[in-house]
Amino acid sequence: MPPAVTESAGRTALRLLLVVLTGALSVGFFFRYQIANGFTLLLGDRHDAVIEISILEHWYNVLRGLSPWSQTGYFHPVPGTLGYNDGYLLFGLLHAGFRAAGADPFLSGELVNLTTRVIGFGAAFLTGRRVLRLGFGWALLGAVLFTISNNLFIRASHAQLFSVSFVPVLALLLHGALGALLEGRRAALLGWGAGCCLGFAALLMTGFYMAWYSLFFGGAALLAWLAVAGREGRRALFLALRAQALPLVALLALAVVCNLPFLILYLPKAAETGMHPWAMVLSHTPSLLDVVHVGERNLLWGWLVTLLNDGFRPGFPAWSERMTGLPPLLLLGFGAALAWLWRGAGGMAPARLALLRALGLASLVTWALTLQVGGVTGWSLVYQWVPGARAARVVARYQIFITLPVIGLALAWLASRVRRWPRPVIALACALLLLEQVNLYAPLFLDRPYELARLNAVPPPPAGCRAFYVTAARAESRFGEAVEDAYNHNVEAMLVAAVLHLPTVNGISTFNPPGWPAALPGQPAYAAEIRAWAAAHGLEGLCGLDLRRMAWSPPLA
Repeated sequence: MPPAVTESAGRTALRLLLVVLTGALSVGFFFRYQIANGFTLLLGDRHDAVIEISILEHWYNVLRGLSPWSQTGYFHPVPGTLGYNDGYLLFGLLHAGFRAAGADPFLSGELVNLTTRVIGFGAAFLTGRRVLRLGFGWALLGAVLFTISNNLFIRASHAQLFSVSFVPVLALLLHGALGALLEGRRAALLGWGAGCCLGFAALLMTGFYMAWYSLFFGGAALLAWLAVAGREGRRALFLALRAQALPLVALLALAVVCNLPFLILYLPKAAETGMHPWAMVLSHTPSLLDVVHVGERNLLWGWLVTLLNDGFRPGFPAWSERMTGLPPLLLLGFGAALAWLWRGAGGMAPARLALLRALGLASLVTWALTLQVGGVTGWSLVYQWVPGARAARVVARYQIFITLPVIGLALAWLASRVRRWPRPVIALACALLLLEQVNLYAPLFLDRPYELARLNAVPPPPAGCRAFYVTAARAESRFGEAVEDAYNHNVEAMLVAAVLHLPTVNGISTFNPPGWPAALPGQPAYAAEIRAWAAAHGLEGLCGLDLRRMAWSPPLA
């Protein structure tokens, strides 16, 4: 073998090893607290996290032929109950693998979170290399920043947000499809395009926020590209679309077919619930201060968050859904990248310049639309006119999505400074970009040994029990969670139902079905609501489960 080939193979192997080691360190750093505690305290709490785990268990049951895909074990016997929450499809497939390997439901759920970060790291690295055309080191740095991102770390109690890890996967698939389209490679267009259709449909059935944000951002980026690509660029796209009309029609048909399950499941629920009212959406729309709201425990900028909150909005809670901001130095790099691209980016190739300009413009405009000043926000237009916008309650989560293009553009600009700035300055800038992503707070409130012991303590149901309801809820709380609210008994019932393969009339979700028993066990109205539900749905064999004594009562007469 020629020396040049051997040297090239060795270099490739070394780079691959570096990517693997860096990815392992990045993911390990993100989950450092769980690794240190032996995975005994996990992300989330016994409310939202257990809801997610119950849905992951649902997919485990589906794959074993124990449940229909659209029918969870809660809200029995309402049809299509998966449609009251995110579907968690991709998470559920991963969860089924870990469960089959012997992991308990709680450990498996955390391993799913970890695995999505591994996928996100690899996809972000490849996106930096193939889509943004970054150098090896810069793409690696971008993947690390994306993987350890401060805003996801402190908001990780909502596991559906980990679906942002699949966004760079979609970017790669779409980039491959667009490249094949412009180059006239029909087979490649069909392959990449089919992957993109399937990937988007899977993401949509997994986490609505990140799938919808991808579509929203993608549409904005297309419009931005048409504005900045110039006449020749637009003409090339038009000619390619005309030449590849037949495969594009086939891909459109595939996209419709792939998304039919989602539409069939969720459209009736959206009509039933009306989705989220504007007042609720507005309350979760970020202000200008929330752009840099990285949490008061951020290693470099926590002091600034405290100073800004105390000075401009005293009394604002330290823990908020709007705590999704980006660190100041990364924002500074993003702003510098926009100015650099506007000035022509130092003679960059026209195709790459148009792409980066489109990404920058789309990022800036869509991000600006989410912001509110004194209750006035452009998101009101999005809410009113863009399909699906009313299903996104926490608009501030868009800042988690936008982290990926912000990182990519900031690093593209920083890479252009290498020949102008001394190496120590570049190294310091990279180190600070990493350090400002570090947060000393993690939402670890799920006690795995304790919750697993409770789950294992539930005895087998009595003979003749076809479904159950909770007769008494737990009365203890380790982390200050309420024990006298609608979550306490409903959430635990959801997990018990999934693990025992015994449906429950209880449950709680983003939206709840009409007639849902809203009273709490022990309240005078609760027993009457359960009986009314059973009568309305013709239920027989409805037994009770006491979650204090872990004992069953016979079916209702």
